[in-house]
Amino acid sequence: MSKFSVKRPFTIFVAVVVFLMLGAVSFTKMTTDLLPEFNIPYVVVMTTYPGASPDKIESTVTRPLESGLGTLNGVQNVTSTSSENYSMVMLEFEEDTNMDSAMVKLSSALDLVTLPEGAGTPMTMEVSADMMATMYVSVDYDKKDIYDLTDFVDETVVPRLERQNGVASVDETGAVSKTVEIRLDEKKIDALNDKLAAQVNKKLAETKEQLDEAQSQLDAAKSKMSDSKDQLKKQQDDTSDQLASASKAVDQALAAQASYEAQLNSLKASQKALETEKDAYEKAGVKENYQKINETFAGMQQAAGLYGIPADTLPSDVKDALEHPEKLETLQALMKQMGQEDAVKELTEDNLKQIDTIVNTRMGQIDTALANLEIEIKTAQAVLDGVNEQVQQASDSYNQLEKGKISAAAGFGSADAQLASGETALSDSEKELQDGIDAYEKARDQALKSANLDQVCSLDTLSQLIYAQNFAMPAGYIYEGDTQYLLKVGDEYNSADEMKDTVLCNIDGIGDVRLSDVAAVTWIDNSGSAYAKVNGNQAVLLSVYKASTAGTSDVSDRCNDAFEELEKEYDGLHITNLMDQGDYIDMIVQSVLSNLIYGAILAIIVLAVFLKSVKPTIVVAFSIPISVLVAVVLMYFSGVTLNIISLSGLALGVGMLVDNSIVVIENIYRLRGKGIPSARAAVMGAKQVAGAITSSTLTTICVFLPIIFTGGLVRQLFVDLALTIAYSLVASLLVALTLVPAMSSTLLRNTQEKQHKLFDRVMVFYEKVLRFCLRRKAVPLLIAAALLAGCVYQIKNTGLILLPDMGGNQMSVTMEAKPELSDEETFKLADDAMKQMQEIDGVETVGMMSGSSDVSGASAASLMGSGGTHNLTVYILLDEEAAKDNSQIAHRLETVMAGLDLEDYSVSTSNMDMSAMLGDGMAVNIYGEDTDELLKIGDDVMAMLKDIKGFDKISNGQEEGDQTLVISIDKDKAMRQGLTVAQIYSELTEALTTEKDATSLTVDQEQYNVKIVDETDKLTVDKLMDYEFEVEKTDAQGNKETETHKLKEFATSSKGQGLASVTRENQRTYLTITAETLDGYNTTLLSRQLQEKLDQYQAPDGYDVEIGGESSSIQDAMGDIILMLFMAVALIYLIMVAQFQSLLSPFIVLFTIPLAFTGGLLALYITRQEISLVAMMGFLMLAGVVVNNGIVFVDYTNQLRLAGMSRQEALVRTGISRMRPILMTALTTILAMSIMAVSKDAASVMSKGMAITVIGGLLYATLMTLFIVPVLYDLLFRKELKKVDIGDEKLLEEDELTIDEM
Repeated sequence: MSKFSVKRPFTIFVAVVVFLMLGAVSFTKMTTDLLPEFNIPYVVVMTTYPGASPDKIESTVTRPLESGLGTLNGVQNVTSTSSENYSMVMLEFEEDTNMDSAMVKLSSALDLVTLPEGAGTPMTMEVSADMMATMYVSVDYDKKDIYDLTDFVDETVVPRLERQNGVASVDETGAVSKTVEIRLDEKKIDALNDKLAAQVNKKLAETKEQLDEAQSQLDAAKSKMSDSKDQLKKQQDDTSDQLASASKAVDQALAAQASYEAQLNSLKASQKALETEKDAYEKAGVKENYQKINETFAGMQQAAGLYGIPADTLPSDVKDALEHPEKLETLQALMKQMGQEDAVKELTEDNLKQIDTIVNTRMGQIDTALANLEIEIKTAQAVLDGVNEQVQQASDSYNQLEKGKISAAAGFGSADAQLASGETALSDSEKELQDGIDAYEKARDQALKSANLDQVCSLDTLSQLIYAQNFAMPAGYIYEGDTQYLLKVGDEYNSADEMKDTVLCNIDGIGDVRLSDVAAVTWIDNSGSAYAKVNGNQAVLLSVYKASTAGTSDVSDRCNDAFEELEKEYDGLHITNLMDQGDYIDMIVQSVLSNLIYGAILAIIVLAVFLKSVKPTIVVAFSIPISVLVAVVLMYFSGVTLNIISLSGLALGVGMLVDNSIVVIENIYRLRGKGIPSARAAVMGAKQVAGAITSSTLTTICVFLPIIFTGGLVRQLFVDLALTIAYSLVASLLVALTLVPAMSSTLLRNTQEKQHKLFDRVMVFYEKVLRFCLRRKAVPLLIAAALLAGCVYQIKNTGLILLPDMGGNQMSVTMEAKPELSDEETFKLADDAMKQMQEIDGVETVGMMSGSSDVSGASAASLMGSGGTHNLTVYILLDEEAAKDNSQIAHRLETVMAGLDLEDYSVSTSNMDMSAMLGDGMAVNIYGEDTDELLKIGDDVMAMLKDIKGFDKISNGQEEGDQTLVISIDKDKAMRQGLTVAQIYSELTEALTTEKDATSLTVDQEQYNVKIVDETDKLTVDKLMDYEFEVEKTDAQGNKETETHKLKEFATSSKGQGLASVTRENQRTYLTITAETLDGYNTTLLSRQLQEKLDQYQAPDGYDVEIGGESSSIQDAMGDIILMLFMAVALIYLIMVAQFQSLLSPFIVLFTIPLAFTGGLLALYITRQEISLVAMMGFLMLAGVVVNNGIVFVDYTNQLRLAGMSRQEALVRTGISRMRPILMTALTTILAMSIMAVSKDAASVMSKGMAITVIGGLLYATLMTLFIVPVLYDLLFRKELKKVDIGDEKLLEEDELTIDEM
């Protein structure tokens, strides 16, 4: 390869130009991100069950789901949480699982799971890293109040951001939303009820008057009968006249009777028609279907954040879907993504409108009409009863008179008998009249009881009526000749005043009853229930979410450009980045690139100092950018992104990628100094060391090969690092064997080796020390062993961490106010906290928002967010100087928080805190079945944690369980009264509901929700047991009557503390005890103390206690690193066996690995760094790097011995001749990484531990290699080397040709 390169330099030139172009294009096209792309093989299944306790959720919902889903192909782990009203089951799949296929299988498995009635449809959600917002920004505008600012953000800022390529959604926090509130007024309703009662009394009085008149007529008839007995004969002539009058009265009474009967029959017919229509709706299950749809919408909205979809972009119920078609479209798209395309076909806007109109409008109208008809029918019946009595009386009188006529015609022969018969008839009429009076009294009681507006003023009826009136919809097409018209029916409300005038009903004698007659209609907003300020000014906070396929840095750049444009367009507008992942990425890219450049410069300086010649330095200097660009090309085509891990690998590779070029150029330079022509020196110099540098490169690369056998965090984090370093070293090997010889043959034609007096003196001193070590081998070996033993001992007292905390100019604080504080007091406390934070030196911007509208809640939903006005999130921006080390600011913030009267708080030095994802603090899992026993064991573990200094905020996770008021119902007693438990629950639930969304009001093209509030008879704990249930019963005669029973007649109440949640792992219940680790303490060190206590603790049979959390994650990750280390050492040994053709020689070099670990541990100890996962990767790198010098040393020694030199003399000569390249290669790597190690910017924090480890290990191992390797070689390799003699190679080739010709 080197011979070809020297003979064809222009071919090498063309290849270099091609890679330069490809490298430049690849670098500009590569995606930038903070961390490598994480494959998160998790799926969350959310199921709602309103009103169910955690225990019931666990037994009826969670367990069936675990059983049905745990057997899916690829499921590795199943964990679940059963909380109040919902179940969450998380499935962890194997890392290589095809998640698209898994989601399809999961959907099919869910169809086979049987859940209890009332439980919602399970919703599936694939966990993604994109659930976290890309950036949080604050918007404030000079001279604009919060109302104008909200309008400006809604109309200008948010649309501008949503138009940016790669932006998926934008959520608002702190924006004021207006609502029309319809609050029922008890005084107004009572006044109307009084009027209605008076009107009913008036109608009843009229009926009573008719009955009294009938009684008077009956009394008059009796009086006339008595007079007839005395004056029968005298009044014979008058009898005919009376008969005629009576006949006329009967005719009039019969006509009135027919009229009232017709009216009653008409009312009953209307009642029957309405009941038939209502029965048809009920049999069709319209309300149940409507409720199920609403539950499904609510469930989808609760779990929206887990899909990276903001909750408010999905409809909360059918009304919300109809009012916001875009939300319905978003829901349809999500359901299609979830594989529910058949359901989407049925979930059309027309279908929703039809069922909504029936449930919320028509059925309410039917109930109202039936109630009114009931009153009218009863009143009409009472009147008809009175008329019937009058008709009976008149008929009886007529009959008597008719008899009188007959008697008169017969000569009044039977006058006495006829009068007696008349008296009997009058007696019967009197009895019938009394029955009518009794019926009237009963009808009066029922009418007075029903004489109120309770049905019209209920939440359901009123909301349905208002929605039905706020209606506008195309009914279809209508034709006039050939002209087609679209028929539109109805008009929506244009203002709240128009809504006030809505007629609810019309009552005879009262007139129209309007909405304003029973309720107060007002505009309200949430300005008093949400907090969002920046530097003390009212602000609106925005969270920007990127699309899953978009690059974080690209989205950030586009949004920041949009912010700049807006600020230029609108004077006084201020848009501040509170948290921007793009800032972290830019900071990291710039830092790593600067480290890379400075490292390359330092490497070139080292070459210039050691070679004291410009030309060889230029050769190596050219190899650096070319090797980097070749590595970039390989990164691009293998899909590696520019992130902190891959860039760190590139920066680490800068120091190592010149090693091969240094070895080659130094050997060529040495040969040129001996007078060999440049072209021949270039070929010979590269050929002599080609085997050694190839082996060295392979040993470095092979340390990362075992990463394919690891899993989890180690593999996902460090694959990019391994690939980047491997690409860099492969590129450097190719450059060293092609470009370096090609350039050297030209540039080194007139070069002469220069004298290094200082270095010559160093080599003389080294020779003396080395000869001493070879004579006194025990001295260097004992020193190395003692240092190694000391470092191993120190490891026991050194803390382990997963990843170091990232600092930067963005910090965050979470605050929780005491629960007894009001919203106003909480916000005042927040103002005080913000003022104190602003006074801290180095703090530029403080943005604070209340958790009631926490922007993180939309992305992480139930996973990360917290709600309530008492939870406050603070974003802090620091100036450039303070950002270099924000730990001091963190201490100041801790002091401020401690001085406030808070329930809880925490300070994070970075807004990119990954502790929630990687595990933070101590966690102890207790496994068992009985929750009470788990809680008891948990108390014991909590006591152990309290005894260990360094833990704080110890919790079993059940403190947030709701205070419960349990109603225990005697089922037998309740059933005797005609009530079931479900009926009692349903009625109490309805009584506890005081608010309901009715419709939306459009004013000036803006939509506002209309909310109905009914607190006229609010149910409280004091009134609960006296709550009255009305039950309709049938007596022995078949008559229906209504009875009233209080709750306390068949139920008792008791208070208690409910479980916050029930957690399970692989169908086994467990309880987690958590604790935060205080600053200055290490979780792994504390976990050792806890483990000692747990080893002495005897848990009951069937119960296990295990340490989890951060400590468990560290142990798993470290286990993977140690596995990689052992496999890497084995591969390094095998490569050296192939290189040295010896099983013993590699052990000489392998002894340098413990030397490197000693140096790395010493460096970490001196710099007071904890051993992190990144630092462990440094040790892994050392295993492959430090053997390189040993390989070169042993290989050259073997060459000298084969040439006839004695063993010790060969060792000394090798040390002297190889000292310069060994020191050069070591120093270039050390100096390249020193920039990263000493840098104080936040971007270098992640890689700092790795850099310090490598520097310490290389520095110590390089110095010790120059002494320990010769000593070990002299001890172990006493056997004489023999070259395998195969004769003259040219003659061998001629013999092969002769044989072929035969």
